[in-house]
Formats: sequence, structure tokens, C-alpha cells
Amino acid sequence: MVLVLFNSLLAREYKVAIFDYDVPHPHEQTVAKYIQEKLMESGLPFSHINLFSGENQDKVAVKVLRKLENDNYDLIITVTSNALSAAEYRLKNTPWLFTNVNNPKFFGHRYNKYSSQHSSGVSYYVKSIEQLRFFNELMNGKLKKVGLIFDYSAKSRRVEIFDFAQASNRLKIERIIKVIKNKEELPLIVTNMIESEVDAIVLTSSNKLYENIDLILQQSNKYKIPIFSVNKKGVANGAVTALANDYYKMVDNNLIPMVVDVLKNKKDPGSIPVQKLTKPMIYLNLTQAKILDLKIPNKIKHSATKVY
Repeated sequence: MVLVLFNSLLAREYKVAIFDYDVPHPHEQTVAKYIQEKLMESGLPFSHINLFSGENQDKVAVKVLRKLENDNYDLIITVTSNALSAAEYRLKNTPWLFTNVNNPKFFGHRYNKYSSQHSSGVSYYVKSIEQLRFFNELMNGKLKKVGLIFDYSAKSRRVEIFDFAQASNRLKIERIIKVIKNKEELPLIVTNMIESEVDAIVLTSSNKLYENIDLILQQSNKYKIPIFSVNKKGVANGAVTALANDYYKMVDNNLIPMVVDVLKNKKDPGSIPVQKLTKPMIYLNLTQAKILDLKIPNKIKHSATKVY
């Protein structure tokens, strides 16, 4: 009994920082908060599990990460592609894991198991060609011309534009690409796309786009143009569908086991390959499909993870 008590007193307590590039919503269950809760439930001993934000600004992100690097954390966990970019630039010595990122290769991350970097993580990446094929299948093969909207402030834009351009070329689908800086630009951009006779509009990786679909729907619904999303948030707000990975399931299935490997089993994150969920999920907004008189194939309906 005395030996057990003595060993428990000597047990190592870990100090972990969770860094989210975005500004947290006070009443929302963010991924960062979810990671914090899951770590507390993991059974590992922690002295600190602290949350930090980059406040949607690169300069703030780098400043915060610089401080975290100097504060001797055992592990830093970053959330979002923008956070990954800042961490790649700033973190040199502290082990770190990322989640909620697009394809890390696009950001120059060397993530083979022999990497000298002290980092690895989980990606939500679903290939753009898979996305377009899925959208075309949902439209019963009638997707001949697509409008693609990107957010200028989203770093994933830099790689998604190229990725979707290649995919549309391979599938022989015409494309119109628009990049917005402010949400107020959305109505005019959508009007222009409709005048160009697009068959559908795709919202790429950006909360700005997912959260402002109402600025699009008035026009798109009038002309029976479906809006697709690369994230389930868009579907909840009015997009017809998304082929996407679930951020919270990524935490449960991939990230937390990686944290255990790093802290408890003393693995260098650089020795752990980047992971992702084995199969993307289908999210459907059947209410919106009905408004558009869009008949979704039964195969897709029956495969849906969540229906709105």
C-alpha cells in the first residue's frame, strides 16, 4: 500500500496545450474543447490542459505559439489548417499533433514515418475528385458545369483551387472559380454563376462560407441550383449534401490514441504516420433537396450518415 502511494506521488503529470487558430464560440462545443474533455477522460495524468486561440490572425497565432514553445509543454495540439501552417513555421522543438487539416502534403508537411519533424496528426482530407464524382452521382450524372467558391482568408484555398481544377479537368466538368474576401460578395458572385448556367455551386473549406449560406439560398433556390459543401456545417445550414469526415470522430478514433502514444509510450510524433478516417461520411439535407425538386438516388439516401 505504501509502495503504491509512493509510486502515485512520483507519477508524471503532463502539460498539454490545445491551440485553435479560430476564435472560439463561447456557447459552442468546439473541437478544441472536445479534445480537452477527451484528454481528461483518457486516464492519463495531467497538470495542465490549456486552451489557446490565434484569434483568426497569423501574427497572433505565431506570437501565441512562440510563447507555448518557450513554456515547456510536453505536447501541443493544433486545430485547423491555418494552425498547422503557423505551427510549421514556429514550432521547432516541442512535440505537436494536428487535427482538422486538409491534406498536410499540400502545406509542405513531411509526414512519412522517418520524418525528423516532431509532428504528425489527423487529416479530414477527401480528394476533390471524390467530391465531384459524388456530387455528380447525387445529380444523376447531370453535373456538367460547377461553380466553386473559395475564401481568400482560408489557407486551404491555395491547394483546394489547384486540386478542384485538376479534378474537374479529369472528369470533364466545366468550372467557374470565385474567391471572396467578404461575405457581402456572395450574392453577386452567385448571381454571376447562375447567369453562367452552372448546374451546382460548391462551398469549399471555410466557416465564412458555411455560416453565410443564407446569402446564397434566395438566389440559388429560385433557379433550382443545388449548393454542395465540403463540410457537414454547410449541410446543416442549407447545402444539399457533403462528403466529409467528422472532426469529433477523428478525435476519438485517431487523435487521442496518438496522444497516448506520444505521452505514455514516449513516441516521437515524427515517427507516427498521419492518419485519417477510413471512409468519409455522407450528410444530406432532404428538406433542401425537396425545395429544389432534386431526386436523390436511393443508394445515397441509404448510405447517409446524417439526414437533415
